Amino acid sequence: MIESVAVELQNQSGPDVIIVDDLEVNQVILIQMIESMGYQAAGVGSGEEALALVKEHLPKLFLLDITMPGMSGFELCEILKNEVLTRDIPVIFISATSNLDDKVMGFTLGGADFISKPFALAEVTARVSTHLRSYEMKKENEFYNKKLRLVLNEQMKKLEDEKKNVLYAIAKITEKSANFAESRLSHIKVNARLLAQSLQFSPKFEDQVSNAFIEAIELAAPLHDVGKVMVPHKILTKEGKLEKTEEELLKMHTKVGAEILEEIYEQSGNEFITMAIKIARYHHERWDGNGYPEGLKAEEIPLEARIVNILSSYDTLTGERSYKKAYSPEESIEIMEKDAGTKYDPDIFGIFKRIRKQLVTGS
Repeated sequence: MIESVAVELQNQSGPDVIIVDDLEVNQVILIQMIESMGYQAAGVGSGEEALALVKEHLPKLFLLDITMPGMSGFELCEILKNEVLTRDIPVIFISATSNLDDKVMGFTLGGADFISKPFALAEVTARVSTHLRSYEMKKENEFYNKKLRLVLNEQMKKLEDEKKNVLYAIAKITEKSANFAESRLSHIKVNARLLAQSLQFSPKFEDQVSNAFIEAIELAAPLHDVGKVMVPHKILTKEGKLEKTEEELLKMHTKVGAEILEEIYEQSGNEFITMAIKIARYHHERWDGNGYPEGLKAEEIPLEARIVNILSSYDTLTGERSYKKAYSPEESIEIMEKDAGTKYDPDIFGIFKRIRKQLVTGS
């Protein structure tokens, strides 16, 4: 907001240089010299007038007389250097003496230079032009640096979006390979946000579920089964009980999915992928510790994985598969309720039940 105000003030027509001197004759001489250089200048007789003028227009340079009635040039400089809008604008002090103490004080307060009285055109031209060019170059560099950062940020966002799209494409291929409905990923995404938002209102979870957590789990949840891309199609679609070796191969999808996402994270460092890694690795862990791949128990299991564990089961139950019919939402809840406290976090499951009618289903 401050930067936008500064740009607006500088874009308004007004003086490039503000001269502050209680003697009008000095103002007139300096204005003529500065305007002969091709710049606009304005003169005021006090620090108070200078501050009032600055509210209307930001100059590129201040020329301040040191000794004035009321506010001195040093006092005015200190005020200017403490204000965000004016602290970077160079200040040149005007002095009738070459007192060393005055110069030390001026530089200490942030002054850029001194001009001696009586004024010599060559000295005024040299010092003023040097600091004006320096200030203009600095502002130009800031403008192009800001523009460059915007371009780079846009490019980085484009790359991140492309990587995200690749991950979602892999996830979709995986779901299709398992004969899951195409809507499954969008269901998981929507429901993850809804359930996380509901947890945010629970005293037990409110400190764990921030707005950033909600945004991240919405993006990360659809990637929970991305590791199934490495599981043979015949295992994913097999009707009936899997053989021991097939079951072990299927379970590997948690580790494989996490490894795929870890490689992406090393390249991009996107925070939502950090959450996706945890979800992919741990969404088959159980509350009672009998899950896989690591046998984590209760709150050892990351919260995001506990959330997706419930939602994935619900979507599977309510959706029709090659090997099963679709259960109604009520039937699905009844089936899942038997596993609350063993397979599922009972507190999350309780909240999940309360918002069930808001959730989208796999059918």
